[in-house]
Amino acid sequence: MTSTVTETGPFERLVKFQLTDEQINEAKKGAARKLAHEVKIHGFRPGKAPLPIVEATLGADRVRQEAIDDLLNPTLTDVLRSEEIRPAVNPELSSVDDVDGGVEVEVKVTLWPTIELPTYKDRKVEVTNPEVTDEDLDSQLTRMLQQFATVEEVDRPAGQGDFVSIDIEASSEGETVEDTMATDLLYEVGSGMFVEGMDDQVLGASAGDEITFDAPLPDGFGDRAGEVVTFKVTVNEVKERILPELDDEFVDENTEFETVEEFKETLRDQLGDAKLRAVTQEFTEKAVATLRDQVDIDLPEALLRAEMDTHLHNFLHRLEEADLSIEDYFQASGVSQEDFLADLRGQAELSLRNRLVLEAVVEAEDIQVDEEDITNALQALASQSEDPVAYLKAMRESGQELAVASDILRNRALEVILSNATPVDEAGNEIDLSLQVPEVEAELLDDAVEAEIVEAEVLEEEE
Repeated sequence: MTSTVTETGPFERLVKFQLTDEQINEAKKGAARKLAHEVKIHGFRPGKAPLPIVEATLGADRVRQEAIDDLLNPTLTDVLRSEEIRPAVNPELSSVDDVDGGVEVEVKVTLWPTIELPTYKDRKVEVTNPEVTDEDLDSQLTRMLQQFATVEEVDRPAGQGDFVSIDIEASSEGETVEDTMATDLLYEVGSGMFVEGMDDQVLGASAGDEITFDAPLPDGFGDRAGEVVTFKVTVNEVKERILPELDDEFVDENTEFETVEEFKETLRDQLGDAKLRAVTQEFTEKAVATLRDQVDIDLPEALLRAEMDTHLHNFLHRLEEADLSIEDYFQASGVSQEDFLADLRGQAELSLRNRLVLEAVVEAEDIQVDEEDITNALQALASQSEDPVAYLKAMRESGQELAVASDILRNRALEVILSNATPVDEAGNEIDLSLQVPEVEAELLDDAVEAEIVEAEVLEEEE
């Protein structure tokens, strides 16, 4: 078989090969049988009409095109194997042109990029100190007490943390803007909620004051969001938040503890656990990010598009589970389609760069995965399904063992990166995180990673 490979970019190749008339004529027999199954031909059972009858009924050109289509994938698979080319995404058919003796096929192939792996050993990664300070504890206690707080009207200007009861409406060119009128709305001064600049207007205001100011309509007003309108606010009351006293009596009545000291001690321990988990996750993300940010590479556009499709598919699936459409999301979030696609592209690029780093570590460390590893991982996944046996069968038949193996390899690469880095605080002091790789690591690396060997998925073997 004659084939040529031309480099069209750092990670792109243009593959050319020919299908001879002899190959096409031979493939017409199978194409005719397939078409005869799809189209009823009078006088013949499905799939039994001979080639000349099928050509006479459906047209010789259609049968020839069907034969060419049937030859493309298996022939391309053979060419890629002989040239030792491993595509990263579905090869893109560029052209199929008639030539003397057959047809010439051009296919654009995107390769998986390779990178120069940054130094990943003997590194220090700066993270937040997980120590629980008295300020942390006091802040948490205050938040807890605020859940039991009451408000009392006061005769003074509103300050930070106070509440004001207000009437509000917005107008544009003398006409009231729909859905902006509210009465006796209780607003917390300093919360930064509802209308941009509202805090500056009501801070220092007293009961009876009327305030007029211009500001953009907030998200949630559809196409009018961001439009500058005139807001009129009438302050009805100023109210102060009164926190209960934190004493043994309060603790005994509202918690499972009897004394303040017992409650504080347990709360400090819980805060410590929470901070340790958060800092462990921070260390995991930064350990990868500091390597990823050193990788200077232009990702192939086809690879980015494929990764964006994966992220979009996962996002739409989550919307479907929430019984929402993409239009509902755009309207509720106020995010434009352009911004959404830009963010999607950014997420895809981040995922791919993470993956490049991890797979480079896999190669550098010669990390291996065996059949037992894959079986254990599949069984763990299957145990979470309603029908484990059917789940295992479907995973194996769909070739997802490749994806599972890749996940295992990347997770082990992550463990290597973490074990070769030391978490330190901003002063350079080492921090003991009693580190275990967080369960959420899959979210860092991707919700689901596709198998690298796309031949098994898109270049179907000849049955």
